[in-house]
Amino acid sequence: MQKLLTKIILGSLTFGAAFGVTMFAEGTQANAAESSSAKGRFGQTLTANIADRTLPKDETTDVIVRGKGYNVKTGIYVTFCVVPPKGKKPEHCGSYNPTGINTQAHWISSNPPFYAQILATKFGKGGTFKVTLPIGSTIGDYDCTKVKCGILTRADHTNPDHRKADVIIPITFK
Repeated sequence: MQKLLTKIILGSLTFGAAFGVTMFAEGTQANAAESSSAKGRFGQTLTANIADRTLPKDETTDVIVRGKGYNVKTGIYVTFCVVPPKGKKPEHCGSYNPTGINTQAHWISSNPPFYAQILATKFGKGGTFKVTLPIGSTIGDYDCTKVKCGILTRADHTNPDHRKADVIIPITFK
């Protein structure tokens, strides 16, 4: 079992390195005293420590994102994406790093597949979570000063068309 998990982790790190996933970066910490929130259709609350849903466009900011009231039976990604049309799955999102360092996507699941036991973080009591996302004004080739981007939750890859976990905090860059 330990050898299998080691192979999975090393394979994930190799994949990340091969596709240019950023492993380390420095960012500015967002002000924890001010926050922006969004409510999901099923009572979930997504909160980020960003005042007025606005971040500086010329720097990366470490944003603390919290959630509560999520269905613990549905695994989710907490990520930074181009905001999709209503009812559509987010497709253009920030990078994932399985080490958790400088990742723009966190996997939260209380029942991940066997191969991912070490990669996913379990929900806290009441469907809660807390992660940090380094957020800049671009996602790959997408310029978030020109297209709408946001911090969001969505169902994980085990149930990708499940839209009930979608909660979005749109972000503006100035």
